Amino acid sequence: MIQKSNSTASRKIEASHSGEPHAEEQNGNHSPVKVITVAGGKGGIGKTMICASLSMALAESGLRVTLVDADLGGANLHTVLGMYMPNKTLHDFIERRVKTLEETAISTPIEGLKLVCGAPGIVGFANIAHWEKLKMIRHLRKLEAQYVVVDIGAGTSLNEIDLFNSGDVMIVVANPEPTSIQECYNFLKVAIFRRLRREFSDSHVVQEMLDRCKDPSHANDKRLLTEIGDEILQKDRREGVRFFKAVNEFAPKLILNRVFDYQETRDGLALQIAAQDMLQVKLEYWGYMSYDPAIPQVVREMRSQDILAPESLNRQRFMMMIRKYLLGENLRYRNPGARVILPILKKLGGANVITRMCSVQCPLWGKCPLEEGGLPCRMPDEEFNDKLATMEPQGAKMLMPEVRL
Repeated sequence: MIQKSNSTASRKIEASHSGEPHAEEQNGNHSPVKVITVAGGKGGIGKTMICASLSMALAESGLRVTLVDADLGGANLHTVLGMYMPNKTLHDFIERRVKTLEETAISTPIEGLKLVCGAPGIVGFANIAHWEKLKMIRHLRKLEAQYVVVDIGAGTSLNEIDLFNSGDVMIVVANPEPTSIQECYNFLKVAIFRRLRREFSDSHVVQEMLDRCKDPSHANDKRLLTEIGDEILQKDRREGVRFFKAVNEFAPKLILNRVFDYQETRDGLALQIAAQDMLQVKLEYWGYMSYDPAIPQVVREMRSQDILAPESLNRQRFMMMIRKYLLGENLRYRNPGARVILPILKKLGGANVITRMCSVQCPLWGKCPLEEGGLPCRMPDEEFNDKLATMEPQGAKMLMPEVRL
C-alpha cells in the first residue's frame, strides 16, 4: 500500500472511511469537485497508466479521488489497478440501471481512491448518444470526491473531444515519436475548434470563419486564430472580446510519457511551440515520465501499489508535479517547457539547441513541398539553408522558431 506523506493526509482518509465529515463539510463549506480530463489522440501511448499514476498520487496526498474509465471503446483501468470486473459499471449508468454515477464507484486497493469501471466488450458502447454523453458529464461533478480523473479514449470523435473539454484541468499525453506528436497536435486543434463552435453556435459570422479553417493543409485559409479574432473585432467588438476570451481560457497541459532519454523531451517542446505558433493555444508542459520496463510485470502480477514504485524517479516527478500544479505548493520544480521562444531570427552561431517547426511564419511557407503545419520540420538543414540562400540576396541562413534550453 502506498504510504501517506503526512499525518493530516492520513486523518482525511480515515475520516472519509469512517463516515466522519471533513472539516469543510462540518462547516457547511462543500468544495466543488475538480475534474481532470486526460486524453492524447493516439492509442497505445500509456495514457491509462498516466491516469492511474495521477489518481494514486492525489490519493497519497490525502485527497478523495475517483478515477473514471471513460475509454468507451477499450476500458481496462480495473486491470491496471489489479481488480476484476465489478458487478456495476459505467454501462449500468448509461442504461439507467442505476440512478447516479456514484452508485458504480467501487473501492480500489489504493486507500482514498475509487474507480468507476468502464464496460469493455459492449457492442456499440463507444458510440453513445449525445444526451447520454451530456448526462455523464453532469454526473462527473456529482461524484463524492475532491478530484475526479477521467481517462478518455483515443481518437478525435465528438464524444472524446466533448469529454476532454468538460474538464477543469485538461491534460494531453504524448510519446516522443512523430506519430504521437502529430496526433496530439491534431487532437488539440479539433478540441479548440469544437470549443469555439459550441461557444459561438449562435453566430453565423464566426461559424463561417471557422469553416474556412477546416483544411489541415491551410491551403485555403492561412490565418491564425488571433487573426480571425481581429477580423471578428472589426465586425463586432463584443463578439471579438468573447472570441479571445474563449481562446485564452483553453489552456491544456502536456505530459510526455515513455521517455528513454532526456533529449527526447525536445519533442514535447516542439508540440508546445506548434500549439502556440499554429493554434495560438498556451500548452503548458508539465513534465515527463521515463520509460519503465517493469510496468508490464507489475500489471500482470496485479501489484498496483508498485505502479509508482517507492524511490523511483517517476514517482518523485509525479509527486512534485501534483504538489506544484494541482495543490498549489511553492516548489522549485523545473519542468522541461520552453522558456524562451523567439521569432524568426538569423542564425548567429553558438551552442544553443534549436528546434525548427513547420509554421506559417516560416520563410518557405507556400513554397515548401512538405508544409506539415504544427510538426517539427523534416527538411534536412542543408536543404533548408540552400532554399533560404536562393531567397536571400546575401545568403543569410534562417531558423525558426528558436528554442533555447
